[in-house]
Amino acid sequence: MSQEKTTQRIRAGLVGVLKIGFAGAIICAFAFALVIFDSPSGEVSEAEADIWAFFASETTKHEDFVRTLQEEGMSPPREYDYHGNRVFFSYDTTRERPRQVMNRFEQAFKRNGVNKYVHGTAREPIHPTHVKDEDTLAQGWVGLSEIWTGGMVPVEVTRNRMAMVGLETPQGAETLDEVLVETGAGKVAVEDMVGAVRVLEANRDERSGQTTITAVWSDENLDLRKFRPDPRTRSEGGAHPIEFQIPTCPRCVRVSRLSGTEQEAGYHTILYRSQSSINEVLRFYENRMQDYGWRSDDSMRGLVALQQRQLAPGAMESEIRAYRRDAMMLTLLIYRDRHDGQTYIQIGTNQ
Repeated sequence: MSQEKTTQRIRAGLVGVLKIGFAGAIICAFAFALVIFDSPSGEVSEAEADIWAFFASETTKHEDFVRTLQEEGMSPPREYDYHGNRVFFSYDTTRERPRQVMNRFEQAFKRNGVNKYVHGTAREPIHPTHVKDEDTLAQGWVGLSEIWTGGMVPVEVTRNRMAMVGLETPQGAETLDEVLVETGAGKVAVEDMVGAVRVLEANRDERSGQTTITAVWSDENLDLRKFRPDPRTRSEGGAHPIEFQIPTCPRCVRVSRLSGTEQEAGYHTILYRSQSSINEVLRFYENRMQDYGWRSDDSMRGLVALQQRQLAPGAMESEIRAYRRDAMMLTLLIYRDRHDGQTYIQIGTNQ
């Protein structure tokens, strides 16, 4: 197989992973949960603190990544069930600009053995036919090799945003040659090419000058098939009992589901997509929620003020409602996305 076709297939695998939505969608889900349901005390529990020790018990690249987060001052990881996969979330705030965050973490990742190189800029796999000098081609392959063997590679760097991504194959390939052998030079399905995903993002708010750093990563047994909205391609375990306790709007397709574990077992965020209008979807939920034991909670009307500013910043229009059932609170956010024009239904619960 030619080098060009191999690059195209491996690059397509990377793009496929990102399109499945592991990065942006899950961070939006975390943001939704944190805005509405964050712990009242804001304190780190003993169990959360012990998670650092758990990850430090071994010396794989996975643990090296988490150790780097700890050394760089990130919050103790929170574990969640994301479509039946174990994922972790950590965050921090800083006055640094996103590029400064990238430089700091790149140095730390190299120091701890996560990265072989400090890239210093966003990298993208380059097709051999698109370059005329060997140095540019070599740099493209460096980024490709790093990102598929667990290294954290910058894929976006702008004035107010930075994103780094790292992948591992199911067998933990350590070189690009091993990646090519394991993935059949990119011939296997995207879902069979990836065993772990790690994402680090930094987003700066221009007005406040504050940058929020978020890290999301899976364990080393990631099953991307559970992310597919089509039930025929979704692995067993993708659904959660909470999904049967809330009505699902007609013709809605589930995009993602995030659930807390242990102390946060009552936290759930479910996202659906629909071709119906906001009013149609809202009317359905207002008519059906009581059939599932949910009652409208007028005391939560203050959430309406958050709907444009924090919960749906990319929305053209939106509606928000709050419900209670026994000790569980549910927030329903329905909005029209300005990019694809579709209606999205975000449901969050907390107990």
